[in-house]
Amino acid sequence: MSDRVWDRKTRQLIESLRRGAGLETGLAPGPYGVGGRVCGRYECRACGQDLIARSLSPTASNRPHFRHKSGSDCPATRERREKAYLDDQVVMDLRDALVRAWPGVPVDLVPVHPPDSGDGAGGTRAALPQPPAIVVCGPEGTVVVERVRALPGPDRVRARSRAVRAQFGPGAAHVWFLAKDPLQFARCETLQVRPRGLGRADHATVAPTEEQLAIVAAGGGVYWLDGQQVLIPYGVHDFVHTPREGEAWDFGGWRRDWPKDWWISHPVPAADATRWGLVPLSLNQLTSTKAAFSLREAREVMQRLEDVERARWRRRRADARELHASRQAPPAPAPPSPFQQPAVLPARSDAPEAGRPAGDPPLPQPRPGADGDVPPAVPGTGSTGDAATSAAAAPAPAGRDGQQNAPVPVIPPLPRHPPLIPPSPPPTVLPPQKPGPDKRRGLRGVLRTLLRREKD
Repeated sequence: MSDRVWDRKTRQLIESLRRGAGLETGLAPGPYGVGGRVCGRYECRACGQDLIARSLSPTASNRPHFRHKSGSDCPATRERREKAYLDDQVVMDLRDALVRAWPGVPVDLVPVHPPDSGDGAGGTRAALPQPPAIVVCGPEGTVVVERVRALPGPDRVRARSRAVRAQFGPGAAHVWFLAKDPLQFARCETLQVRPRGLGRADHATVAPTEEQLAIVAAGGGVYWLDGQQVLIPYGVHDFVHTPREGEAWDFGGWRRDWPKDWWISHPVPAADATRWGLVPLSLNQLTSTKAAFSLREAREVMQRLEDVERARWRRRRADARELHASRQAPPAPAPPSPFQQPAVLPARSDAPEAGRPAGDPPLPQPRPGADGDVPPAVPGTGSTGDAATSAAAAPAPAGRDGQQNAPVPVIPPLPRHPPLIPPSPPPTVLPPQKPGPDKRRGLRGVLRTLLRREKD
C-alpha cells in the first residue's frame, strides 16, 4: 500500500515514512477526533480508517509501513485509491510552487472538516475524501487555497466554504485553483483588449459553470492554474449599442461589428455576467514585496480595461454621429464632363432675334406692295384708318428718270448654326482585275505574243 497517510496529530500529510520523524508505533490512539473522540493518529486517505504504523524502529528487519486495523487490505477500490493519490499529488505540487514563489512564508497542508462531521475525517466514507487545503499565513491575513481536479457539486462547494470560515475565521480568503478544462475553454472565443498604457492582448473567455458561480456567490475566488501561469477572471457583459437620435450604427467594412460591445465587472465577476474574461499572470506575480497573496497587478489591468471602455464608447458614438451627418448632407455638385456642350450666351438686345425665344420660327417678313409696307400710324395725328388709306393711295417716289423705284429686298437673318454639310461618301474602290489572255505580263507573255505573230 502507499506510504501517503494523513497524520491527525500534526495535521500534515505524511508523504513518505522515510521522512517521518517523531512518528509513534502502533495505533497511537488519542483525542485526535472532533469533540474529544478517541481515534487513531494515522488515517487512510482512500477509505478513512485508522492505520497502524509498523517497523518504525531503525533496527527492524522490515521496512516501515502502515496497515489497516483489521489486518486486511484497504476496502476502497483500486480506482478510488488512484484518484485519492493523484488529488494529493496535485495539491503537493501547488504547495511546492507556492513555497518557491513566497520564500519565508509558512505554507501548510491542512484538512478542512465539514461542520456536520463527527470525526476528523474529511466527510462521509461513501464520498471520495477531499484533498487537504493549502493554508498560507501571510502578514495580510490567512489564505486558504483549494486545489482539485474537478469541482464537487454546488451544495458541497457551499458546505466547503462554510467549513473554511468556521475553521480559519470569517476573514480568511478562500480561493480555488482549477485545472484548465479544454471543453470549457473552447466554448467562447478570445477577447481582444488594449488596456490603457499596455499593449494589445488576447484574453481567453469562459462560460462559468454552476459550481464556479456558487464559489463566487459564497465569497470565494476562482482561478485557473496552467503550469506557472494563473488566470484571474473578470466579468464580461455583452450588449448592443442602442442608436440615439442623430446616430447611424450600420457601419461597413472593418467597423461592421462596432454595435456589439461589452462592459467589465471586477474584481469579482458579477452574477449576471455573460462570460468571464481571464487576465494571465505568472505565479510569482501574485506575491508582493510583503510576500503576501495579492491580486494587485490583476486589478490594475481590470481598472485599465474599465478606463478604456468609456473612451471606446465615446469613439464609437462619435463615428455613428459622423456617419449619420454624412448621409444627411446634400450631395456635392458633379464635376463638368469634358464632353458637355458649352452654355449658349444670351443674345444681344440689339440683335433682331434677341426678343424671340429660342426654337420659335422666324417672324414673317412683309412682302413688297402688300399691307406690310404701310408704316404704322403715329399716335396723335388722327385716325389710324385714314392714315392707312392715304398712305396706300399715295404714289411711290420717283427716281431720277421719273420711273418708280424698285422695292428694297429684305435680307433674312443669319442662321443660329452653320448649315449641316453631309460628309462626302468615300470613294469606291474597285477590285483589282486580272489581265486578259492577250495582256499577259512578263517575259513569258512577250514570247508568246511574238510566236503568235510569226505564225500569222
